[in-house]
Amino acid sequence: MDFNIKKPTHILALLLVTATFLVFIVLPVLSYFGMPLSTQTGQVGGISESFGILFEIIVLFIQLAFVVALFIVIPLLWYRLVNKFSLKQMFSHLKLRTKGIDEAFLWGILTMIFAFAIIVAMGAVMMFLGFDLTDSSNIPELESYFSLPLILVLIAFQPIGEEIFFRGFLLEKFNSLVGKEAAIIVTAFLFGVAHLSFGNVYPAIMTAVVGLLLAFLVIKTKNLYSAIFAHILFNLVSFGFYILGKSI
Repeated sequence: MDFNIKKPTHILALLLVTATFLVFIVLPVLSYFGMPLSTQTGQVGGISESFGILFEIIVLFIQLAFVVALFIVIPLLWYRLVNKFSLKQMFSHLKLRTKGIDEAFLWGILTMIFAFAIIVAMGAVMMFLGFDLTDSSNIPELESYFSLPLILVLIAFQPIGEEIFFRGFLLEKFNSLVGKEAAIIVTAFLFGVAHLSFGNVYPAIMTAVVGLLLAFLVIKTKNLYSAIFAHILFNLVSFGFYILGKSI
Protein backbone atom coordinates (compact mmCIF):
# COMPACT_ATOMS: atom_id res chain seq x y z
CA MET A 1 0.00 0.00 0.00
CA ASP A 2 1.29 3.47 -0.88
CA PHE A 3 -0.19 5.24 2.17
CA ASN A 4 2.15 7.69 3.91
CA ILE A 5 0.99 9.28 7.18
CA LYS A 6 3.32 12.23 6.59
CA LYS A 7 1.47 13.36 3.45
CA PRO A 8 -1.53 15.69 4.04
CA THR A 9 -3.41 14.33 1.01
CA HIS A 10 -3.03 10.80 2.36
CA ILE A 11 -4.36 11.88 5.77
CA LEU A 12 -7.33 13.48 4.00
CA ALA A 13 -8.00 10.24 2.13
CA LEU A 14 -7.85 8.28 5.40
CA LEU A 15 -10.29 10.68 7.07
CA LEU A 16 -12.71 10.30 4.17
CA VAL A 17 -12.61 6.50 4.34
CA THR A 18 -13.04 6.74 8.11
CA ALA A 19 -16.16 8.85 7.54
CA THR A 20 -17.58 6.05 5.40
CA PHE A 21 -16.95 3.55 8.21
CA LEU A 22 -18.61 5.85 10.73
CA VAL A 23 -21.76 6.24 8.64
CA PHE A 24 -22.18 2.71 7.29
CA ILE A 25 -20.47 0.60 9.97
CA VAL A 26 -20.55 2.41 13.34
CA LEU A 27 -24.06 3.90 13.04
CA PRO A 28 -25.70 0.53 12.24
CA VAL A 29 -24.00 -0.92 15.34
CA LEU A 30 -25.38 1.92 17.44
CA SER A 31 -28.82 1.40 15.91
CA TYR A 32 -28.66 -2.30 16.78
CA PHE A 33 -28.24 -1.40 20.43
CA GLY A 34 -31.29 0.84 20.28
CA MET A 35 -29.85 4.31 19.80
CA PRO A 36 -32.32 6.42 17.74
CA LEU A 37 -30.53 7.81 14.72
CA SER A 38 -33.24 9.25 12.49
CA THR A 39 -36.86 10.24 12.15
CA GLN A 40 -38.98 7.82 10.20
CA THR A 41 -41.33 9.19 7.59
CA GLY A 42 -44.15 7.23 9.15
CA GLN A 43 -43.78 9.33 12.28
CA VAL A 44 -44.47 12.59 10.45
CA GLY A 45 -48.11 13.34 11.05
CA GLY A 46 -50.54 15.96 9.90
CA ILE A 47 -49.15 16.31 6.38
CA SER A 48 -50.77 15.88 3.02
CA GLU A 49 -50.22 12.76 0.94
CA SER A 50 -48.48 14.74 -1.81
CA PHE A 51 -46.06 16.29 0.68
CA GLY A 52 -45.44 12.87 2.19
CA ILE A 53 -44.44 11.50 -1.21
CA LEU A 54 -42.19 14.50 -1.81
CA PHE A 55 -40.61 13.99 1.60
CA GLU A 56 -39.93 10.31 0.81
CA ILE A 57 -38.32 11.26 -2.51
CA ILE A 58 -36.10 13.81 -0.78
CA VAL A 59 -35.04 11.24 1.84
CA LEU A 60 -34.36 8.69 -0.93
CA PHE A 61 -32.28 11.25 -2.84
CA ILE A 62 -30.26 11.97 0.30
CA GLN A 63 -29.73 8.25 0.90
CA LEU A 64 -28.56 7.67 -2.67
CA ALA A 65 -26.34 10.76 -2.52
CA PHE A 66 -24.66 9.31 0.59
CA VAL A 67 -24.18 6.00 -1.22
CA VAL A 68 -22.55 7.68 -4.19
CA ALA A 69 -20.39 10.01 -2.08
CA LEU A 70 -19.20 7.49 0.50
CA PHE A 71 -19.17 4.20 -1.40
CA ILE A 72 -18.05 5.41 -4.83
CA VAL A 73 -16.50 8.89 -4.73
CA ILE A 74 -14.36 8.34 -1.62
CA PRO A 75 -12.67 5.14 -2.90
CA LEU A 76 -11.93 6.95 -6.17
CA LEU A 77 -10.48 9.87 -4.21
CA TRP A 78 -8.28 7.46 -2.25
CA TYR A 79 -6.96 5.97 -5.48
CA ARG A 80 -6.29 9.45 -6.80
CA LEU A 81 -4.79 11.05 -3.68
CA VAL A 82 -2.82 8.07 -2.36
CA ASN A 83 -2.10 5.84 -5.35
CA LYS A 84 -2.05 8.57 -8.03
CA PHE A 85 -4.12 6.34 -10.31
CA SER A 86 -5.73 7.45 -13.53
CA LEU A 87 -9.42 6.67 -14.03
CA LYS A 88 -8.46 3.65 -16.15
CA GLN A 89 -6.19 2.34 -13.39
CA MET A 90 -8.97 2.87 -10.83
CA PHE A 91 -11.38 0.77 -12.88
CA SER A 92 -8.71 -1.90 -13.25
CA HIS A 93 -8.06 -2.15 -9.49
CA LEU A 94 -11.80 -2.19 -8.80
CA LYS A 95 -12.08 -4.98 -11.39
CA LEU A 96 -14.74 -3.06 -13.33
CA ARG A 97 -14.03 -4.81 -16.63
CA THR A 98 -16.39 -5.01 -19.58
CA LYS A 99 -14.37 -7.85 -21.11
CA GLY A 100 -16.15 -11.11 -20.33
CA ILE A 101 -19.18 -9.28 -18.93
CA ASP A 102 -21.54 -11.92 -20.34
CA GLU A 103 -19.70 -14.61 -18.38
CA ALA A 104 -19.74 -12.36 -15.31
CA PHE A 105 -23.52 -12.03 -15.65
CA LEU A 106 -23.88 -15.82 -15.82
CA TRP A 107 -21.74 -16.32 -12.73
CA GLY A 108 -23.81 -13.65 -11.00
CA ILE A 109 -27.04 -15.57 -11.67
CA LEU A 110 -25.53 -18.85 -10.45
CA THR A 111 -24.19 -17.20 -7.30
CA MET A 112 -27.56 -15.59 -6.59
CA ILE A 113 -29.28 -19.01 -6.83
CA PHE A 114 -26.63 -20.59 -4.60
CA ALA A 115 -26.96 -17.75 -2.08
CA PHE A 116 -30.72 -18.28 -1.83
CA ALA A 117 -30.21 -22.01 -1.31
CA ILE A 118 -27.79 -21.36 1.56
CA ILE A 119 -30.03 -18.70 3.13
CA VAL A 120 -33.06 -21.03 3.00
CA ALA A 121 -31.02 -23.87 4.50
CA MET A 122 -29.69 -21.62 7.28
CA GLY A 123 -33.21 -20.36 7.98
CA ALA A 124 -34.53 -23.92 8.25
CA VAL A 125 -31.76 -24.91 10.68
CA MET A 126 -32.26 -21.79 12.81
CA MET A 127 -36.03 -22.36 12.97
CA PHE A 128 -35.42 -25.99 13.94
CA LEU A 129 -33.20 -24.74 16.78
CA GLY A 130 -36.03 -22.50 17.99
CA PHE A 131 -35.02 -19.11 16.63
CA ASP A 132 -37.82 -16.73 15.66
CA LEU A 133 -37.12 -15.53 12.11
CA THR A 134 -40.29 -13.47 11.76
CA ASP A 135 -38.24 -10.27 11.54
CA SER A 136 -35.37 -11.72 9.51
CA SER A 137 -35.92 -9.26 6.65
CA ASN A 138 -34.93 -5.59 6.81
CA ILE A 139 -37.52 -4.59 4.18
CA PRO A 140 -40.18 -3.86 6.84
CA GLU A 141 -37.74 -1.37 8.37
CA LEU A 142 -37.29 0.27 4.96
CA GLU A 143 -41.08 0.49 4.67
CA SER A 144 -41.09 2.84 7.66
CA TYR A 145 -39.09 5.25 5.51
CA PHE A 146 -40.21 4.62 1.93
CA SER A 147 -43.10 3.36 -0.16
CA LEU A 148 -42.56 0.07 -2.00
CA PRO A 149 -41.74 1.68 -5.41
CA LEU A 150 -39.03 3.82 -3.79
CA ILE A 151 -37.66 0.79 -1.92
CA LEU A 152 -37.34 -0.92 -5.30
CA VAL A 153 -35.28 2.00 -6.61
CA LEU A 154 -33.08 1.92 -3.51
CA ILE A 155 -32.36 -1.81 -3.49
CA ALA A 156 -31.63 -1.79 -7.23
CA PHE A 157 -29.17 1.12 -7.05
CA GLN A 158 -27.44 0.80 -3.68
CA PRO A 159 -25.75 -2.56 -4.52
CA ILE A 160 -23.63 -0.77 -7.13
CA GLY A 161 -22.07 1.45 -4.48
CA GLU A 162 -21.81 -1.35 -1.92
CA GLU A 163 -20.00 -3.63 -4.35
CA ILE A 164 -17.56 -0.90 -5.41
CA PHE A 165 -16.71 -0.22 -1.76
CA PHE A 166 -16.75 -3.71 -0.20
CA ARG A 167 -15.83 -6.13 -3.02
CA GLY A 168 -13.92 -3.59 -5.09
CA PHE A 169 -12.02 -1.15 -2.88
CA LEU A 170 -11.88 -2.89 0.53
CA LEU A 171 -11.32 -6.40 -0.83
CA GLU A 172 -8.41 -5.17 -2.94
CA LYS A 173 -6.85 -3.22 -0.06
CA PHE A 174 -7.25 -5.97 2.56
CA ASN A 175 -5.99 -8.53 0.05
CA SER A 176 -2.75 -6.58 -0.29
CA LEU A 177 -2.46 -6.28 3.51
CA VAL A 178 -3.54 -9.63 4.97
CA GLY A 179 -4.06 -11.97 2.04
CA LYS A 180 -7.03 -13.26 0.06
CA GLU A 181 -8.71 -15.50 2.65
CA ALA A 182 -8.60 -12.95 5.46
CA ALA A 183 -9.74 -10.19 3.10
CA ILE A 184 -12.81 -12.22 2.12
CA ILE A 185 -13.74 -12.82 5.78
CA VAL A 186 -13.13 -9.25 6.93
CA THR A 187 -15.08 -7.63 4.11
CA ALA A 188 -17.97 -10.08 4.58
CA PHE A 189 -18.08 -9.29 8.30
CA LEU A 190 -18.09 -5.54 7.68
CA PHE A 191 -20.76 -5.99 5.01
CA GLY A 192 -22.93 -7.82 7.53
CA VAL A 193 -22.41 -5.20 10.23
CA ALA A 194 -23.45 -2.49 7.77
CA HIS A 195 -26.85 -4.20 7.50
CA LEU A 196 -27.68 -4.39 11.19
CA SER A 197 -31.28 -3.40 11.83
CA PHE A 198 -32.77 -1.99 15.00
CA GLY A 199 -32.45 -4.83 17.51
CA ASN A 200 -32.30 -7.43 14.70
CA VAL A 201 -29.12 -9.35 14.01
CA TYR A 202 -30.52 -11.86 11.52
CA PRO A 203 -30.29 -9.61 8.41
CA ALA A 204 -26.64 -8.94 9.31
CA ILE A 205 -25.86 -12.67 9.60
CA MET A 206 -27.55 -13.50 6.31
CA THR A 207 -25.91 -10.53 4.59
CA ALA A 208 -22.48 -11.55 5.87
CA VAL A 209 -22.97 -14.99 4.33
CA VAL A 210 -23.97 -13.38 1.03
CA GLY A 211 -20.91 -11.14 1.36
CA LEU A 212 -18.68 -14.20 1.59
CA LEU A 213 -20.16 -15.61 -1.61
CA LEU A 214 -19.86 -12.30 -3.44
CA ALA A 215 -16.22 -11.94 -2.39
CA PHE A 216 -15.44 -15.47 -3.61
CA LEU A 217 -17.26 -14.58 -6.83
CA VAL A 218 -15.06 -11.54 -7.46
CA ILE A 219 -11.91 -13.53 -6.70
CA LYS A 220 -13.11 -16.27 -9.07
CA THR A 221 -14.18 -14.08 -11.99
CA LYS A 222 -11.76 -11.18 -11.41
CA ASN A 223 -14.69 -9.01 -12.45
CA LEU A 224 -16.70 -6.82 -10.06
CA TYR A 225 -19.65 -6.75 -12.46
CA SER A 226 -20.37 -10.37 -11.53
CA ALA A 227 -20.94 -9.36 -7.89
CA ILE A 228 -22.94 -6.28 -8.90
CA PHE A 229 -25.25 -8.42 -11.04
CA ALA A 230 -25.62 -11.05 -8.31
CA HIS A 231 -26.28 -8.46 -5.60
CA ILE A 232 -28.95 -6.60 -7.59
CA LEU A 233 -30.64 -9.85 -8.61
CA PHE A 234 -30.58 -11.09 -5.00
CA ASN A 235 -32.20 -7.88 -3.78
CA LEU A 236 -34.85 -7.88 -6.50
CA VAL A 237 -35.78 -11.53 -5.99
CA SER A 238 -35.89 -11.04 -2.20
CA PHE A 239 -38.13 -8.02 -2.72
CA GLY A 240 -40.38 -10.05 -5.02
CA PHE A 241 -40.74 -12.81 -2.43
CA TYR A 242 -41.51 -10.18 0.23
CA ILE A 243 -44.29 -8.65 -1.90
CA LEU A 244 -45.64 -12.14 -2.68
CA GLY A 245 -45.62 -12.99 1.01
CA LYS A 246 -47.52 -9.83 1.89
CA SER A 247 -50.17 -10.51 -0.75
CA ILE A 248 -50.64 -14.07 0.51
